[in-house]
Amino acid sequence: MGFWIKVYPNRVEFKAGAGSQNVPINQVASIQLGMMGYMQITIETTGGKKYKIPCHKKNEVKEAIYNAQNSVGQGSSNLSTADELTKLVQLKNDGILTDEEFQEQKKKLLG
Repeated sequence: MGFWIKVYPNRVEFKAGAGSQNVPINQVASIQLGMMGYMQITIETTGGKKYKIPCHKKNEVKEAIYNAQNSVGQGSSNLSTADELTKLVQLKNDGILTDEEFQEQKKKLLG
């Protein structure tokens, strides 16, 4: 029985035992490393399920998961800014905001 773990921008995929599993990156709630040379990483999901995976490069895997989670979070905030700009344009087009108000709000959003 082989084992492996791969970290993608949107999921963690691994095999530990008979079958392989996928966990969406936004559902990884915690990561625990095996103590004192114990080559294992434990991934707990937001639903409370725990997966124990043998892993020789546990620190690198943990860092890769955190990096993927941070990338997903940054993408969401960019989407949020785009959504806010779209709403502002709609308010301006509907005559609710003046050009001056629109420019002021746009400047606040874009920092």
